[in-house]
Amino acid sequence: MSLQGNLKLIRKQFVLDTGPFCFPSSGLTAIFGPSGSGKTTFLRSLAGLEKKVEGEVTFFGRSWLNQGKALATHKRGLGYVFQESSLFCHLNVIQNLNYGLKRSKGPKHISFDQVTQWLRLHDVLKRDVSNLSGGERQRVAIGCALLSQPQILMMDEPMASLDLLSKRSIRPYLERLRDELKIPILYITHSPAEVECLADYVLFMDKGNITDFSTIEKALHHEGSPLYKDEGPKSVLPSIVKKHFKNEGLSLVQSGQAQLYIPKVERNEGESLRVVIPAKNVSLIKERPCQTTILNYLPVNIFSIRPFNESCVLVGLKIKDESWPLMAQITKRSMNQLNLKEGQSWMAAIKSASFLD
Repeated sequence: MSLQGNLKLIRKQFVLDTGPFCFPSSGLTAIFGPSGSGKTTFLRSLAGLEKKVEGEVTFFGRSWLNQGKALATHKRGLGYVFQESSLFCHLNVIQNLNYGLKRSKGPKHISFDQVTQWLRLHDVLKRDVSNLSGGERQRVAIGCALLSQPQILMMDEPMASLDLLSKRSIRPYLERLRDELKIPILYITHSPAEVECLADYVLFMDKGNITDFSTIEKALHHEGSPLYKDEGPKSVLPSIVKKHFKNEGLSLVQSGQAQLYIPKVERNEGESLRVVIPAKNVSLIKERPCQTTILNYLPVNIFSIRPFNESCVLVGLKIKDESWPLMAQITKRSMNQLNLKEGQSWMAAIKSASFLD
């Protein structure tokens, strides 16, 4: 584990009291919770941006906070991306990026060329900051944070101020950073869709407390998860784009040994993506029908049956030789009529329209 400790901060009616926490040494950890749950206060406290914080924090064994003694933010080796991009308006893009690079000390493990390639900034390098779109400004702000050579990247809802089109345009860059960077990323959000597409791990917060920490798979699959409070449980399948069928508006993706048709995605063949499948869109049948409009069928074994709500159960399904589970939301009536039991073999029927990239 890279970053660990415990924090407490009292501010009028609000109390941040995290209890013990540990973050992995790589991958993207989403800090998820409703507005007012303490996400930003927690991240700012970790970064040394809040005063009167109690507790202890160590990063790879180096003390950031101990017995009231706090290491200054600029000495913690972190990059911080705010909700609103903090750029110098009197400098153009390349000058803003170089400012971040000049501020860095020690060895350069992230190069200028890497950043411009990861974030596709080549076409905007000579433009004034005032002439950038919201998504472009935020990409430049992320680039500045990366060029400061951080050992950890902290991002406070970097897409919160963007419109829907800008959010869709910037998300692939965040996915690439998650996959390319070899440092831990802490990412605040209250959007389940961002968690599904970006997170490797999820830290849940509510009323100033850390309520749970889990992998993205467990966060989506267990009953009662705040992620699917309104929408229902989902499964996440790491996948690779195999082929596009432009005339049919479909893409074929490979998830382990399984091949699945999904609505066409704007990714090149060979690129990775995550496929999200709502449990309510997975049905169980005994054998594949000869004629059907459903495109995707997977042979599965039932490994668990758990209560979900008054009328439904959540069925955990396992595909041979695959590490990821598939969840199906089945009515209790169907469970009883089919006499569903753990260990049985079935066919999972999945509607292609239920996939999200």
